Amino acid sequence: MPDSSQRDDEACMREAIAEAAAATSEGKMPFGAVLAIDSVIVARAHNQCPAAAKRGGGTGDVTRHAEMELVRLFTSKLTAEERSNAVLYTSTEPCVMCAGAIYWSGVSKVVYGCSARQLEALSGPGGFDIPVDTLYGMASKGARRMECLGPLLAEESLQVHVDSGVWKNAPVPTTAEFPPVTQADLDIAVEAALLKSGLGSAKVVDDGVVPVIDLSVGTDEQVAEKLWQAAMEVGFFCVVGHGIDQSIIDGAFGASETFFAQPLEDKKAQSPLDMSINSGFEYFAQVRPSTGVADQKESLQITARQGCMDDRWPSDEFHKSADALLEASHQLAKRILNLLQPQAIPHVEPETLANSHTLWEEDGQCTLRFLHYPPLDSDTTAKLIDDGYWRAGPHTDWDNVTLLYQQMGQNGLECCANPRTGDPASMYWTAVNPVEGGIAINVGDMLARWSDGKLFSNLHRVRLPPDASKSRYSIAFFAQSDKKALIESKESEPITAGDYILSRIRSNFDKNRTTPMLIAIAAKYRSLIGLEAQRHNFELKKELPSEGLYYKLMSPENMFRSFA
Repeated sequence: MPDSSQRDDEACMREAIAEAAAATSEGKMPFGAVLAIDSVIVARAHNQCPAAAKRGGGTGDVTRHAEMELVRLFTSKLTAEERSNAVLYTSTEPCVMCAGAIYWSGVSKVVYGCSARQLEALSGPGGFDIPVDTLYGMASKGARRMECLGPLLAEESLQVHVDSGVWKNAPVPTTAEFPPVTQADLDIAVEAALLKSGLGSAKVVDDGVVPVIDLSVGTDEQVAEKLWQAAMEVGFFCVVGHGIDQSIIDGAFGASETFFAQPLEDKKAQSPLDMSINSGFEYFAQVRPSTGVADQKESLQITARQGCMDDRWPSDEFHKSADALLEASHQLAKRILNLLQPQAIPHVEPETLANSHTLWEEDGQCTLRFLHYPPLDSDTTAKLIDDGYWRAGPHTDWDNVTLLYQQMGQNGLECCANPRTGDPASMYWTAVNPVEGGIAINVGDMLARWSDGKLFSNLHRVRLPPDASKSRYSIAFFAQSDKKALIESKESEPITAGDYILSRIRSNFDKNRTTPMLIAIAAKYRSLIGLEAQRHNFELKKELPSEGLYYKLMSPENMFRSFA
């Protein structure tokens, strides 16, 4: 259920939406905004541009957007300190002009109702296609950081646009209405399609499908072949003999338990979440596209990029422990990637893949994530299970490889045991339980794309057990190529790693990208796969966003074939 902070955000957002409705009643464009300090509205405004002036039409002052009106109002009345403690709520994602004014006004956070993309699905293209969280991310080295949240109550906001009559012949919008399907949309739709197929209720066994590989035994070529077979068949393996001192791992888990034992508000204050830089503390905020409900966990995300953790380290001791594990994980991930690259990506220069990962550089994206699954009483657990909740819902990872540190006796991680079968009726889940001295490793979407699907990014989850009375802790290192690294494969369109990761972050924290939308995407593309589509390959290729997606969809092991 929503916490008090979310309820306060929703209450303030409804005030902004009411201002948008007020603008409509005055014949103005349907946009509204309010400013709140400690959830108390201290200023409000709405658009003063006539409806006839939309998209540059008409005459008059084109800067009189709701947010601009609000900024002019409160900057003349509030002190800089008061503004720094304020949150601006706007019924629609701010345009570039307004986003800049909000930033320079000195407020600490902006929350928007519907996104610009959702509005464009209703109104048609217009403005700059720069998401506000991306814009504020670009300003991370400026005078201040900006927290950005949205969309929030998007359908209520969009309904005001419909009621205004400004956008002629506008259909009633739903959160399923988005512009053209992207690569990330298709990747996450795989999750929804598999769950729809019945895999979610398939049996779970501990049958040793995930191999344990000793990196210290045999030549590099022998070890590489073992890694290759596991990565190609199931996408998961566990390594021992990896060379990371156990004291480094134990120190990180100790720091994790100390941090998560603190009161919720202290954790939020010590490391506030900023999605634009993928860093900070989140509490039950990650909504998996495959389930549409929030994971039952809290986490601290550390993106090892220049400036991302400024003023976000919980303590010096935590910083020291995390840095040690980050460096060790980084070196191990690079070794794994160097062993996999010759067969996975033969078309690039040696060590290209490993060297695309840096720590604390300007474009770095490698991330260390401390995870805590809090204990629950039996009644709460039973209700959450009935309502479809998971400790971590079924998903694939976005990166090249993930290193997962687990503690002995804290089971729960599961992956699909035979994902290449293509037949959901025969699929089942296998346990990926902790191994003494071992680290679980899995292939991510980025590496699967880079290798043209030769390596497999497998669906995995953390089950909510009937007895969840004890905490579960884990630490994940996500080896993600630097932002400017170009992911080039033979069958897919080139994309920078930065653009790819950003699209995935939005898909997992945007509450309006729900399962119905993803199921609709899966259904659309699944409907194109079959005998008729195979007889009309040319038409199918034209329908898809890229030729690479055609090959992905038509491959025999394609996961979309599990969609029923």
